[in-house]
Amino acid sequence: MKWIHRAKFLTLLLLACCFFSQAESLTVVYPEVKAPYDKIFQQITRGIAEEAQEEILEIKLSHKFDPDDAADKITTDKVIALGKRGLQVARKIYKDKPVVVGALPIRPNGISGVSLTADPDELFDYLHELAPEITKVTVLYTPASAWVIDDAREKAKAKGLSLNGIKVENIREAVKAYDRIFAREDLTKTAIWLPLDPITANDKIIVPVILEKAWSNKIVVFSSKPNHAKRGALFSAIPNNELLGRQLVRLVEKISAQPLPSIVNPLKTVKLAVNLRTAAHLGYEYGSGKRSGFALTFPK
Repeated sequence: MKWIHRAKFLTLLLLACCFFSQAESLTVVYPEVKAPYDKIFQQITRGIAEEAQEEILEIKLSHKFDPDDAADKITTDKVIALGKRGLQVARKIYKDKPVVVGALPIRPNGISGVSLTADPDELFDYLHELAPEITKVTVLYTPASAWVIDDAREKAKAKGLSLNGIKVENIREAVKAYDRIFAREDLTKTAIWLPLDPITANDKIIVPVILEKAWSNKIVVFSSKPNHAKRGALFSAIPNNELLGRQLVRLVEKISAQPLPSIVNPLKTVKLAVNLRTAAHLGYEYGSGKRSGFALTFPK
C-alpha cells in the first residue's frame, strides 16, 4: 500500500512539474520562409533560446495562415512574435498576455516590441569612430519616425553632438528641406542621418539624390537602413539578429514581471556596413584593425 501511495505521489509531482513548466514556457511565433531569408529567423530564435531560462515552443506561420487559429494554439504565458505574420497574431492576444514583437521597423502602436530602428547611441558612437570631426547631425523625419528622433536628441547631446531635427509631412517638403540643407556654405562638420522613414529616406526618390549631392559636396551620410552603405552612404546599421533575440527575451520578461504601458525600444546592438570607396573620397583611411570590426564593406 505504501508503494502505491508513493507511486501516486510521484505521478502527481511529475504532472505538477509538467504543468508549471508549461505555464512558465515561452512561445516564439515567426513566418516560415525560404532560404536565405530563413537564416534571419534562425539567428533570432537562437538568441532567444540562449537568453531564455525556460522551455521554448515554436510556431511557424505559413504564407496562408489564419491568425485566429495560430493564436488559439498558444497556451504559454509569454509570446515573442516575429515579422509581419507574427504581428498579425500578436494583435489577437496582446491584451490578454505579455507579447513583444520583433524583426520589423515598428513604432509605438499599442504593442510592445523591439524595432529594427537602430538605437541612436549605437549610430552616434560609430559616427565618432568613423568621422570624428563631425559635431552636428541633421535628420529629416515624419511622424512615423518622430519617436526615435525625440530619443536621439538627448543621446546626441550626451555624445557631444548637436542634433538638428527637421519635421516634414511628405516627399515634396522633404525635397525642399534637403535642398535648403545643401545650399548652406559650410557643411564640413555636419553629417546627414537617413532614418528608417518611408518618406525622408525614400529609396526611389530621396536617397539617390541625397547620396549624389553628398558625394559632390563631400558630406558624411549615415543610415539606419542596411543597404544604404552599399549605395554610397559612409556607413549603415545592420541588425545583430542573435542579440535582437536576447533583447526581445529581456523585454517580454520585463513586461511579464510588471504590467506596463506599451514599450517600443530601438535595436540596442547593431553591426556595421561601411563603404570604403566613400570613406576614401571623404579623406578617411581605416586600418586593418578597425576594418576587422566591420561586418560588411563595399565595394566588395
